[in-house]
Amino acid sequence: MRRYVALASVAVFSLGLVAGVSAATAPKKAGHSLTGTIESFDGTAKTLTVKTTKASTVFKLGDAVKVWSGSKSVALDQLGSSVGSKVTVKFTGSGDDKTATSVHVTQATKTAGK
Repeated sequence: MRRYVALASVAVFSLGLVAGVSAATAPKKAGHSLTGTIESFDGTAKTLTVKTTKASTVFKLGDAVKVWSGSKSVALDQLGSSVGSKVTVKFTGSGDDKTATSVHVTQATKTAGK
């Protein structure tokens, strides 16, 4: 009986090691980021256009996208009031098929006298 308990313990321990190694070596999901200025936001089509020094890029905004203004999480529709603000978009896809996974709007700094 002791032999079976010992054998079962070794088997469980071995499975735990294999699971830990495979989880540690699993590749991360590929993603990209782009920083620029919000050129436009279309709430109906759920798209965001970001202008960089090289070109303008259109991103699809799915239901799972996370939108941040500074350190606060905000609703997707608030992007309309952020046109002209600096933004960093994390996305998947390439070419004309880019889907944003997160949008981080940098809050504008207040200028003196305003």
